[in-house]
Amino acid sequence: HTQTRRENNFIIMASTILYKFQSGTTFEALPLPGSAARLFDVKKAIVKAKKLDNSGSMEFDLAVRNADTNEEYANESMLLPRGTRLIVQRLPAARGHGFLARMAR
Repeated sequence: HTQTRRENNFIIMASTILYKFQSGTTFEALPLPGSAARLFDVKKAIVKAKKLDNSGSMEFDLAVRNADTNEEYANESMLLPRGTRLIVQRLPAARGHGFLARMAR
């Protein structure tokens, strides 16, 4: 039995995390296995889904906060439960310290 909820007239499975960029108007589902995911893995999945790894610039980071509580998530090893709604913002990063550089390590 999988829990579902209605979000913008779509049925969302509980095994997803919903995200949108700060400038976006609608949340997108990010399907991930299991009942929770590390923030690092969520960021990585967003980068792949939005093809940010093809943008030619490795010098950016993603700021992530909870859309419901506005809590900023900074610890990339923290676990986010499925069903969490996130607001994502792309930020500049110092050379060699961007998210893609961390993904490559």
